[in-house]
Amino acid sequence: MQELTTIILASSKGADMKSAKPLYTHEICGQAMISYVTEVGLRAGSGSLVVALNNSNYDIESLLPDSSIIVNQGEAESVGNALSLLRSDIEKNIDGTVLLLPGNCPAIKDETIKAAYDFHIAKENMVTVFSTPEGSLSDICFINTKAILKLFDSEFIGEDINELYTSDILKIYFKKGLKLFNYITSQPEELIVVNNRQSLCEAEQVIQTRIINRHMENGVTFHFPATCMIHPKAKIGMDTEIYQGTVIKGETKIGTGCTIGPNTMIEESILGNNVSALNAVILQSQVGDSTNIGPFAYIRPGSKIGDHIKIGDFVEIKNSVIGDNSKVPHLSYIGDSDIGKGVNIGCGSITVNYDGRQKHRTVVEDDAFIGCNVNLVSPVVVKHNAFVGAGSTITKEVPEYSLAIARSSQTIIADWVRKKGLDKK
Repeated sequence: MQELTTIILASSKGADMKSAKPLYTHEICGQAMISYVTEVGLRAGSGSLVVALNNSNYDIESLLPDSSIIVNQGEAESVGNALSLLRSDIEKNIDGTVLLLPGNCPAIKDETIKAAYDFHIAKENMVTVFSTPEGSLSDICFINTKAILKLFDSEFIGEDINELYTSDILKIYFKKGLKLFNYITSQPEELIVVNNRQSLCEAEQVIQTRIINRHMENGVTFHFPATCMIHPKAKIGMDTEIYQGTVIKGETKIGTGCTIGPNTMIEESILGNNVSALNAVILQSQVGDSTNIGPFAYIRPGSKIGDHIKIGDFVEIKNSVIGDNSKVPHLSYIGDSDIGKGVNIGCGSITVNYDGRQKHRTVVEDDAFIGCNVNLVSPVVVKHNAFVGAGSTITKEVPEYSLAIARSSQTIIADWVRKKGLDKK
């Protein structure tokens, strides 16, 4: 079989997008548009992947696969200019095929490209153009190397190659009588070209539907899926239920039997089995099995929450470890802390981790009990099986099996209300 070279055309300035960002960096379901195209190019079996950029979007280089060959077109945008810069490389693969793939066609599927390539080879076409069932041609096409080389002959094309775009090239081939065929895609939405906000939205809807359908086929339930956004690299276990308003970003992994949402965002995190996350935000953290998060809980980066834990309403956890079977039920801030197993953190208790210059860690060992409205001023240690009384501000180590109380004694002033004339008669 002929060697396939994929040239991804990513030189458009994307003026219709009305954006300071390069066209190809706009995200679809949390992933840059160009990444969909490069991934498809690699999965389609290309021997080499070339990406043509220009000065207006050269900073997308960091989003490209390491194996990519990058061509800088300077200020040019045309396909012909990209081909002229690649002439020496194209000539080395004289019997090969080139796939021209616009970088703003993120909905094309690799299986479609593979099928079209097989069609191109079987029919011995010089040129194969992807088209809709209605006959609309796209800018995605296979062109044999020998046909590409004809474009470097000014007499053949009759104009400057540096002025040619894909549609111009196809017109020239048609006029010259080259063997040119359409490959009709069964799903025309694969050929969406993103050049403005409306087409970006259209492509995102198509891709998001695919992602969610794939998870459904693997045993995941979605309630009102149109309200959810799932990253293409997210993994979700069987029998997990995703409720409306859920956003799952990055390479998040969610175990089996979980309940996520409604109104929950999870980013670059790992959740175990049978986890519940309700009205919660979980960022770059780990959550163990059978743990309940929320409602209205905020898990910030660097947190590691164990098994059988309750993180309740209006609780914020930041860069902390919470041991198995512990509870932080409500209205607490736990930051830069190491909380042991079987610990109870009472309502309104917080770790005071910042002294105005540095963050310090708090340690609460196994089976300790922290009463309500306690301030643990770090660095401080509460040893195992110790109790801290409600309303205390703890600044020193609490020994094991001890009770620490750090609050003013209660004072009773008899008949004070009557003396002040505040009684209600």
